This record gives sequence, C-alpha cells and structure tokens, in this order.
Amino acid sequence: MNKRALIAVAVLIPLLVIGGILLEEETPSVPQDQTGETETPSETPTETPTEPPEPESDYPKIASWLAKKEELIESGKPYDLVMAGWFTAEEAEQLRENNPDVILLAGLTTTWVWDNPDWMSFLVTVANYGMETPVEINEDMYLHDAEGERCGFGWASEEWNQEEIWAMDPRDPEWFDLITTFYSVVLEQPQHDGIIVDMVVKKQYWCPEISDEEWLEATKDIYDTIVALNTQNKLVIFNSGARLSDIDAYGEYFDGYLMENFMGDQLQTTYAEGLEAADSDYLVIYGVDTDDTGIQDHAKMRLGLTLSLLNENTYFTYDFGPRDHGQAWWYPEYDVELGEPLGDYYESDGAYIREYENGYVVSAPNGATLSFDELLTDVTSGVQGTSFTVEAGDGRIYLR
Repeated sequence: MNKRALIAVAVLIPLLVIGGILLEEETPSVPQDQTGETETPSETPTETPTEPPEPESDYPKIASWLAKKEELIESGKPYDLVMAGWFTAEEAEQLRENNPDVILLAGLTTTWVWDNPDWMSFLVTVANYGMETPVEINEDMYLHDAEGERCGFGWASEEWNQEEIWAMDPRDPEWFDLITTFYSVVLEQPQHDGIIVDMVVKKQYWCPEISDEEWLEATKDIYDTIVALNTQNKLVIFNSGARLSDIDAYGEYFDGYLMENFMGDQLQTTYAEGLEAADSDYLVIYGVDTDDTGIQDHAKMRLGLTLSLLNENTYFTYDFGPRDHGQAWWYPEYDVELGEPLGDYYESDGAYIREYENGYVVSAPNGATLSFDELLTDVTSGVQGTSFTVEAGDGRIYLR
C-alpha cells in the first residue's frame, strides 16, 4: 500500500493512552476516564482554576500530538496545544493549571477503525451518547475488495503489538451517521477548544472497488456535516501526513494541519517544505520525531523548534514517532522566554534568523557562522559570546 497512507494512520492508534478512556462495559452509556470514573458530556462550562499562573511569553509554542495526558499533567509543563482522543473536564482543568491558555483538541478519524475492542468501545460509546437506539459498527460500514474481504492498511504488527486497521466506506449511511455523531458529541464538550481529524487523504489507497472520485465526494459530505455541527466555530486540525498537497482538496474544512514525521525517513518531507508551509493562512504543526527508534536527536529537535519560531502560525512537537506519539519530553530550549518577535525572519550565511525582544533564533539546515553586535548566551551550551558556529542540521537560541 501507499507508504504515506500507512504512516499517517499511526497517529491515533494508542488511544487507550492518548484518549485517556478505558471502557470495561460492552455498551456503557457515557465515556469513562482511566480511573473508571464516569465523565458525562455536559453543557456546563469547566470552572477556571483560581488565580492560574500567567505565561510570560507565547514563544516557543509547544504542542503534543496524541498526548499521553497523564504524563503531560504530571510534568507540570506549560504546553500550548494538546491533542488527544478526548479530555475529561478534570484533565482539562489540570492542563489549564499548567497553562491557562492551552488549546485542547480532541477527536479520532473519519477514515478507519482500529481492530481493538477498547478502541471500538470508545468510538461507539461517544457516538451513542444520548441515543435511544445505540448504533454498533457492522460489516456494511467497512470497505471490501472484490472478494468481499475487508481492506486493511497493513498496520498489524507483532513487534509493536498492534492490531490491523480497516478502511471504512464513506458512502455507507450508517458509518456516516456514526462518525459525524461522534464529532457532534466531541464538539459539544465545553472543555474541547476544537477537533482533530486523523488520516485525512484525498485518494483511497486500499480498495480499487471505490474510485478516487467516489472517495473524495463521500468524504467531503462527511466534512460538510462536521462543519455544520461546529456551530461554535471551534478550531479544526487535520493530520495531512506529509504535506498540505495531500489534503488540499479539503482546504475549506480545516484551520490548520499537522506535518507528521516531519523531516523523517518515513514520509521524507524536507526543511524547505516546512518553511514554505508556514507561508499561508493555515496553522502548521511541525511533528518531528525519532522515526520510531526512541533515539532522541537533539540537533534535529532544535532545527524543527527554531523553524517553528520563524513564524507566528506554527507550533512544534517532538516525540517517539508514528507508532507511539505523545511523550511528555521537555527540553531546556522550551523554557526560554523570548518575548515578542521584533520583525520577520531573514537569511544570513544560509541560516534563517529572527530577532525577539530577548534574543535571537537561528535555524541552520546547512550550517552557519554568525556574528552579533552584542553579548549573547547560547541556551543549549551556556556559552557566551558575540560569534557562534551552528552545525548543519541544527538550530540555536541566543538570549541577551
């Protein structure tokens, strides 16, 4: 199958962690959190914590894609954008104690289901909230090949202990109703600032029995309905997989998108593509990761982070990779207080530089040697000076 499609599907697989909901009943009436406490969707706004701490700066803007929510909460770190399957009111309050301005986005997909009983129970439970006649996932909702077999993504793995993912038929009216009702419930939650939609593609890669045109038209019908349900005009973020061109046919339906496995070996997007992506009205999230190795490349992390600081409409996240997102990794560079930007970025010696109230950001995909007319401190090394060399594929933040 198409490699891009396979990798993009990774983002919402470990929902038992990222969604924070474990379901023990076959058909529970309302979602439950990891402790088993019942969390009832409600129209009552979440109470604002008393005298929350005020963040000193909006930069850098750190995100978590498919967050391991307990890790983030326990870290006490002020994440700016957190995305997961669901947030309970309590989780939202705890995250807002860390950062009162954090944006919380929840959701799953419109394209597939994971062949995992707990994941299925979560999806169906949320979709059936308040319904007199519960809807279950049935065989007609799946895409089938000419032999009548389900169309799989090839995601099943004994090494990763992960089950298969099956493509769903966007033309099926029952799947249409189930997934749009799911998003209706998510959007109604006052603790959710918006939604995420994973594995968005404008072509189908799994079954020749549905044409690309049929796929696109039927999927647009789903997004038309979700937009109509979004009466509060909450934020909508799509996972593009690699790049905007993979989802631009749906451009009217989303406010921003994630570039998953950014600068990684799996989707092979480039720094230049990321820089160009920010030159738009969309919010862009650079999702850099370890390519599922677990080996943290700090230079690559800094390169992505500094890239995100060249523009206002960009966020940054760094985690394990498509097979396991959302770790609460935090770096000294995240803690800097840059203040407000003093202008647009500019280029010098092949590096991209932007000045802030409290210092400079240098993003150097090709390396650079730079001189400044004032004494600065390299946040990463602690070295002070007026001249610095940045290795190729690295980025640095210098503070006054």
